[in-house]
Amino acid sequence: MNFDTIIIGGGPAGMTAAIHAARKGKKVCILEHQNRVGKKILSTGNGKCNLTNMEMKPHCFNSSSNEDFFSVIEKFGPNEIINFFNSMGMLTTDKNGYIYPRCEQAAVVLDTLRNELEHLNVEIFTDSIGIKAAKENDKFVINSNNQKLYSDKLILACGSKCAPKTGSDGSGYTLASNFGHKIIKVIPALVQIICKEDYYKELQGIRCNAKLSLYSDKELISSESGELQLTSYGISGIPVFQMSRTIKRLIDRKLSPVIYIDFAPEYSDTEIKTFLQTNVNHYPKTQLVQILSGLLNKKLSNVIIKESNLKPSTICEETDFSDIERIVSTIKQFHTIPKDTNGFDNAQVCAGGVELKDINLNTMESKIISGLYFAGEILDVDGRCGGYNLTWAFASGRLAGDNQ
Repeated sequence: MNFDTIIIGGGPAGMTAAIHAARKGKKVCILEHQNRVGKKILSTGNGKCNLTNMEMKPHCFNSSSNEDFFSVIEKFGPNEIINFFNSMGMLTTDKNGYIYPRCEQAAVVLDTLRNELEHLNVEIFTDSIGIKAAKENDKFVINSNNQKLYSDKLILACGSKCAPKTGSDGSGYTLASNFGHKIIKVIPALVQIICKEDYYKELQGIRCNAKLSLYSDKELISSESGELQLTSYGISGIPVFQMSRTIKRLIDRKLSPVIYIDFAPEYSDTEIKTFLQTNVNHYPKTQLVQILSGLLNKKLSNVIIKESNLKPSTICEETDFSDIERIVSTIKQFHTIPKDTNGFDNAQVCAGGVELKDINLNTMESKIISGLYFAGEILDVDGRCGGYNLTWAFASGRLAGDNQ
């Protein structure tokens, strides 16, 4: 079978590329590992699908490259993405800059894209396994499921290695490598952190507002605030996800990152000292853990007191001012040592991928193989939580599709 363009990967980048190529009158097909395209979309934004974000700045993305990848997003940013979905009959809603489908259902985003693919007669081959690709006599030859497909152009939008159950199994990196492209080491990103301390087993299930500060060799690397989730193995939640790629890179370099957690970021040290001392004085016969539980979860209060070299059962009248100071210091600068991140199965995205220096970012075409294009997470670009990774998928997919 012959096509103008074959796209390997039916995720958001691949579908967007297919739609834009087909709108130009190209005969297009998508090859997808799974039994349907776009499965990963269904799990984004807790099932609501955060499409993009109105706060779109270069610092919201990461790459090992010095190439101007943000120029891709400038060509197809939040407003263009909103208009793209509006043009297909889906309205959006703005929640403090976070853009969702108006119905807040990820399934509707997928239905919208699939309906447009069908409308444009894009052919979709699902359950495509063992895909091999080569270029022979100015034609791309794709072998999949014992059939050969031919095309003038090929787009690799195969995703990364995260959440392999949704189809991102890392096979795209092999295809890219076979075409001569270098792969920057791929690691899990937007993922939970496994910590060294034993006390997390008793903290499992606690959620609280906190500020996290990441240090390496006594240098502040980054800070994040938001809802922290404590698990049996360590820490989770959006502020953890945001710094996880950096932590993984530091650990891979044999460095020893440390995270300091402020469990009461809305209060100053002085305010907490006053609060605790007032209650200690008012309830001299009460256990210290009861006093602290007026500020923090009781299980967390137990650990805070132990880490302050005191016993939770200590009676308030047995404490002195130095004890209170130690407790306050532990609350405001609770330190934990990351051992590793969780793996690809738990990651929302990956960091690393196809090196950008061999990609023409004006067209997404390979500088090594003419007619070969890239889009989405297979490339060495990853974003923060908040619609940024989908933005990169839509923007790079649009650019690749428009240049068919």
